[in-house]
Parts: sequence; C-alpha cells; structure tokens
Amino acid sequence: MISKKVIPVLLLLLLGFCLADESSTRERYLHVSTNPSGADLYVGDAHPDFSDAPDYRIPAFIPVPLDKDQILITLFRPDFKDTSINVTLSPKDTSFLIVALAPAFDETLLQEQQADLNHRSRRSLGHRLMIASLVPLAASAVAAGVAAYEIDKADDIKKDIENTVITSGDNYRQDKKDFKEYRDNAKTAKKTSLVSLVAGGLILSVGLLLSF
Repeated sequence: MISKKVIPVLLLLLLGFCLADESSTRERYLHVSTNPSGADLYVGDAHPDFSDAPDYRIPAFIPVPLDKDQILITLFRPDFKDTSINVTLSPKDTSFLIVALAPAFDETLLQEQQADLNHRSRRSLGHRLMIASLVPLAASAVAAGVAAYEIDKADDIKKDIENTVITSGDNYRQDKKDFKEYRDNAKTAKKTSLVSLVAGGLILSVGLLLSF
C-alpha cells in the first residue's frame, strides 16, 4: 500500500514534469515587417534558394523555441537587395523587427531575381499539376475496378450459358442479353481506365518536370 507521505511527492513530481514539458514546447515570436512591405522571408538558411516558396510572407509572426536566443532570417523582394540578418531575440514573448530594404541597381542581380521568380512559378504550377493528376489516376483505378467486376459477372453468365441444357426460352435469351451488357460495360470501363491512366500519367510527368 502506498504511504500517505509518498502521494504528495508523486503529485509534485508529476506537476513538475508537466510544467517542464510545457515550458520546453512553449515558443516566443518574432514579428518581422519591411519597408516596403511584401517581402519573402526564409528562416535558418544563409543562402536559401529563392526559387523555393518562402517560409513566410512579410509581415509575419515567426515562432521561435524558448531555448533559442537567435534566429537567422533572409529577406527577398524583387528590385531590392537580398538581406540576411541574425536576429537576437528579447526575453519578452514577442520581439519586433522592421527592416528597410535597400534598392538594387545591379542589372545582373535583377535578372537573377526574375529568373528565381519564374522558376518559382513553374515549380508552383508543377505542384498543382501533380495534385491535379490524382483525379484522373483515381478515376482510372475506379474504372479498373468496375471493369474487373463486369468481367467477373460476364464470365459467370458465360459459364451458365455454356452449361445450360435448354438453349431457348426467356431465361436463355436474358442470360445472353446480360452477358453482352456486362461484356460491353467491361470494354467501356477498360477504355476509360486506360485513357484516365494515360492522362493522369502525362499530367503527373509534366508536374514532376516543372517542380524541379
């Protein structure tokens, strides 16, 4: 039996564990804004690939774990110089940073920025196409299932027709009619499955190419 003195100790240990776990998961926030506004923000990479989608769009609140006192951010905006800052956070729950972006006049840099934006647009289109390809691919799978079902039903009726003794009458004619319908449905479903599979594959392939 647990001693009455032990119970409060266990409760204190449990409370301490919960508080420690809560404090380890708590976050502070860094609010970043720029002048002019509308910059892209990347976190933790000194040389990010600007053709990738940004982590945040300025202005933004960035969550930062409590055990981190600094955070590296990089700002990107067309026609302005790229800016990387190692921000030291205040002890408060939220720190604020306003960055004045410097205009860029280097024609080479401006061309690189435009190339990055074009590449980002292609990647975004590629990702959307890959998601869109799920529709015809799913339709292909469904149509293949329908075709398999119709083929099984046609095979069952075909066996009944081959094994029947009486080759006349309403039941015999109905079996032949049902067999033809199941067979035609199976052919249609197979064609639908193939067309959907090809369409989905093409869309997926184009999406993959554009996403790189």
